[in-house]
Amino acid sequence: MKRLLIATVFLCGMATSGFAQAEYVNDDAGKTTGGIWTEVGVTKVLPYNLSLGLDAGFRTNEWFNEANRFDIGLGLSWKPNKHWKFGIGYTFLMKHYPAVTEYKTEYKYRPNETSENVDFIEFLGGPTYEDGTTTYKYKGKNVTTRSTDAYWRARHRISIDAAYTIKFWKWLRLSLRERYQLTFVPTKTVSRQKTIDKYRDMSYAQSPATSEADVTYDELMRYWQEGETIYELDLLDDNASPTDVTSSYLTEHETLNPEKEKDSKTLHLLRSRLTLEVDKKGLNWSPYCYFEAFNNIGESMHLDKYRISAGVDYAFQNGHKLGIGYVFNHENDDDGDMNIHAITIGYKFKF
Repeated sequence: MKRLLIATVFLCGMATSGFAQAEYVNDDAGKTTGGIWTEVGVTKVLPYNLSLGLDAGFRTNEWFNEANRFDIGLGLSWKPNKHWKFGIGYTFLMKHYPAVTEYKTEYKYRPNETSENVDFIEFLGGPTYEDGTTTYKYKGKNVTTRSTDAYWRARHRISIDAAYTIKFWKWLRLSLRERYQLTFVPTKTVSRQKTIDKYRDMSYAQSPATSEADVTYDELMRYWQEGETIYELDLLDDNASPTDVTSSYLTEHETLNPEKEKDSKTLHLLRSRLTLEVDKKGLNWSPYCYFEAFNNIGESMHLDKYRISAGVDYAFQNGHKLGIGYVFNHENDDDGDMNIHAITIGYKFKF
């Protein structure tokens, strides 16, 4: 028994050693968060080596403070012999996307009379010479803050997989599973809000010789929308009140709170998973570890995601099994770049 535990720890250590290296390389690549992944499953054994399974899952994010996903799926598997297993399944899931705030800065210039290389975009006001000409560049900027509300988005997923398993020394099970996964994501309309702040460079206007390093900006005006009304506020006047400028603003610009329709998309992934598991007769505990790669078939097999996990399952009574583990999940797909540390908890019943 002691040798068994030592060998299991060694093998799982080898499988998870890539996690530390990957985390070091991608230390500043994306956001890091944590959560709990739970799963409950029921499997009915059928004639002809068939099995029908029903699974449901729920995941949290943002260090356990935010619901991130829930899913329910139905699958059918066939095991013709002790080495091979084939399966097909459908899963409906809902994924949560948190609120996002983005910033965009646009610089605007007053034309320089001594140069034709400065494009006129917008003049925000400022001093001129007595003859009405200017011999220096006058600089301003707009900062747009765009916020997207949090939302849930549905996904429909179909999977087809094949797994090959072999056993060594009557206690170590090694299995390789290849899964083709098709995910369809329907269109989704999301709400957005924009706030525009206008600035001008006072020091540059007053002193044309000022270097770029010394440039400072004073905030002039702010625009935002509440309901159907667009407001303007003069930020240089401490006594100013918001002014309704909806009509004049919309003659030259689009609404500040537009709804955006996110297009539908279809994802084709090949999921390859290698698992090492202790499976010794008479032992209720089954430690395991695995590595799984998610390759995007539609993007020249780009590695969209990988997972490294280690845990233990405990079988009790007839057909009942509890599991707990840890998973590191690195995502680099169209949903963003993220590292997730999760605790996994599962219960399965087979009859």
